[in-house]
Amino acid sequence: MPYTSPFSTRPTIRLAAMLVTLATSLVGCGVVGSTSAPESSGAGPTTSSSPAPSATSSPELIGTYQEGYDLGYQHGSGTGAKATPAFLAERTPEYRTGYDAGYATGKNEADAAPANPVTSFGSTMEWEDGLTLTVTSDGPFTPREWASVGEFPTYLSFTFTVTNGTATTWTSSGYTQITSAGVAGDEVYDSDQGYGGAPSAPVLPGQSISWKQGFGVNDPADLTMNVSVDFDHVDVVYTTVQDAWTF
Repeated sequence: MPYTSPFSTRPTIRLAAMLVTLATSLVGCGVVGSTSAPESSGAGPTTSSSPAPSATSSPELIGTYQEGYDLGYQHGSGTGAKATPAFLAERTPEYRTGYDAGYATGKNEADAAPANPVTSFGSTMEWEDGLTLTVTSDGPFTPREWASVGEFPTYLSFTFTVTNGTATTWTSSGYTQITSAGVAGDEVYDSDQGYGGAPSAPVLPGQSISWKQGFGVNDPADLTMNVSVDFDHVDVVYTTVQDAWTF
């Protein structure tokens, strides 16, 4: 009796072939996706390997109000010359506002500052606190042989008198300078005749002190003397130039 298997392998092979053919057809029709990696459709966010261009920014300029104010005040209270428009244009609005305010304040204070009073020899200068000064020209004198002085055609003697009308003790701590015909004079130091500069002795309230100072000058008719009694009172100018007198 010929051998017969319980089931035939031939139908199985035929079935497998049919399944392969069906799968191929479905893929071709787009019903079933391919097993290969899908291609990018380009949708969605993407990253670029090249950096984004940065916006060009100018260096940060000075911009605080206080910085502008300080420089403006310095310019206003000093020479009075304002910063150039080009300089201010490069600053921020905040800086410029501060500068304008500082300049105005400094200039107003400079304009209001008391100018040095100018007067004739023999006049008395009185400050607001009650201190007074009088300088008189006593005429020519001859320095002694051992006096310390430069070579000048004329030597003049002056008497200084300070009266302390203030409420506190006063002590001289200033200086005296003189010009004559456009040339600086030279102070004479002649102890034998009492020319040794301003004294440093204290002067009590209500008291006065006098001393002599001598100067070599070019022209006795053309004199301008600046006197500083101390660093707390404005200087006073004594001169023979009448057109310059303010009192």
